Amino acid sequence: MRRLSNWLLAVFVVTLTACSPAERQEIQAPEHGVTEAEMTDVQASHCQLTMGFESWEPYQYLSPGGEVGGVDFEIAQQAFSHMNCTLRVEQGSWMELLELLQNGDIDFLMGASRTEAREQFAYFSVPYRDEQFSLFVRGDRRNRFDQSTVEEFVAAGYRVGVVNEYYYGEELQSLMYDSDYTSQFIGSMINELNVARVLDGEIDGFLEDNLVASSIIRRRGLGALIDQHAISLPSTEVYVMFSRASVDDEFVEQFNDALQVLVDDGYIEHVIARYSIY
Repeated sequence: MRRLSNWLLAVFVVTLTACSPAERQEIQAPEHGVTEAEMTDVQASHCQLTMGFESWEPYQYLSPGGEVGGVDFEIAQQAFSHMNCTLRVEQGSWMELLELLQNGDIDFLMGASRTEAREQFAYFSVPYRDEQFSLFVRGDRRNRFDQSTVEEFVAAGYRVGVVNEYYYGEELQSLMYDSDYTSQFIGSMINELNVARVLDGEIDGFLEDNLVASSIIRRRGLGALIDQHAISLPSTEVYVMFSRASVDDEFVEQFNDALQVLVDDGYIEHVIARYSIY
């Protein structure tokens, strides 16, 4: 976890919601090193937001000890601490979180793609990192697949696992929902299900963020069973997505200022590099 100055650590509060509001646990960091004036400033800010997160290691995850961590969580934590805001977190699937965001039941999501449909109910931050999805297949079948694009892959009759409501770019979205190959894209609630399906032969490959897939493969000891194929999607920018129902555009502008500092000073690049080597 990142290192903060003592007074920032002292005023930061995280409320963990692993499954339901009834299971929330509040963690208060020690108050050593915080002046009375600093604490008063924080209390006067009345700034508390709820971040929705899914299990998407190494960007967002819940540890066995019940602590939230990951690249995106550290970035959000750092940006909000500069704004004297406290942060709550609530876990769910991506589909569930999008609905909660639209209703204003959570305030923001990290790692979101910007789309015209989402702009109807959400504000977007400045872009803060890139992501790239690739096709992953069973290692013992890799030599069968000599295609160079996803379209060629499905045109050859193969099935591709995707995660429901993930955005993979305009070209692939059209292929998934408005083509003769729609039935060959098999949706799931979580990415781990796609891993099981490709091993069981229910699908022939699955699309996943390179860093996420590497984490799953390493964590589950599947290096000898699953390989990354040469087929990759173009790299795209990702954003923080705020609910229009609970957050105003002025706050998003203030957050953008804090986030841009993290981009410019190399903090985000450093966090991503640290997680990439694990």
